[in-house]
Amino acid sequence: MSPEAFGCCRKFTNGSYCPPDDQCFLHSDWHNNRPSTEQFIEKLPWFLNALPSADCSKGGHGAYTSSLDLNDYENGVIRASEFRTYHTPLNKQIDFVNAMRAAREFSSRISDSLKIDIFPYAMFYIFFEQYMDIWKTTLVNVVIALGAVFTVSLIITCSLWSSAIILLVLAMVVVDLMGVMAILNIQLNAISVVNLVMSIGIAIEFCVHIIYAFLASTGDRENRMREALSSQSPGITITKLIGVIVLRFAKSEVFVVVLSICGPPSTSLLVENRNAPNEKQEHQVLNSATHSS
Repeated sequence: MSPEAFGCCRKFTNGSYCPPDDQCFLHSDWHNNRPSTEQFIEKLPWFLNALPSADCSKGGHGAYTSSLDLNDYENGVIRASEFRTYHTPLNKQIDFVNAMRAAREFSSRISDSLKIDIFPYAMFYIFFEQYMDIWKTTLVNVVIALGAVFTVSLIITCSLWSSAIILLVLAMVVVDLMGVMAILNIQLNAISVVNLVMSIGIAIEFCVHIIYAFLASTGDRENRMREALSSQSPGITITKLIGVIVLRFAKSEVFVVVLSICGPPSTSLLVENRNAPNEKQEHQVLNSATHSS
């Protein structure tokens, strides 16, 4: 609509369009170098209906017809509109995330300045939206999973000490997995977050049975740890056959070092039967969790 602009579609009073090189509007018809509200309302439909051509490449029918909400246009109101912007070439995941973050920050500043709601949108935003708060999502889900496991373990074992050890071991598992992800350049995304949370549920299988058997055994910590491993391995094998086959023949001390150093006290009582005649003293182990005195 600028009088100095060449190549814009304009219309004669008889309804025909001006040639692209013709001057149809004068500065004297404008207000403060801008079209008035009445002029804008009058000319906008012509612009939106003008087909781009060799003579008039600025016609808005192809690019801008669907960019305006004209449902209340007869009352002089445009409820919503959009305009095109461009990102620089993007290649890596971090480039797409930073581009989306920059677009949102820029739109937020414009919204605050013009006092209207402006937001950016691009097709790739749908796929990279998850990366905006991926760390927060990861931490929240991991903490919820660990909290649920801690609560259930406390109910099952009735031991705050044991539940704290289980929580510590599971937290170490998550940290180790994230370390391996960093070494292998595995991106933190929706799939890897799901696997991290699932690892907590899988790892608890190897912890809760062993620590429960450790609580029910007698002797010092090292002997109780040996008894717990030997008694619980067959049971765990039913659900974790392949994994336990590897652990069964492993000689690493990593499987016993935690409980043998800082394991909770036993919940079983050693009772001697001194009334058995002509026989060696019999020993009976009573599990305080299942028997009453």
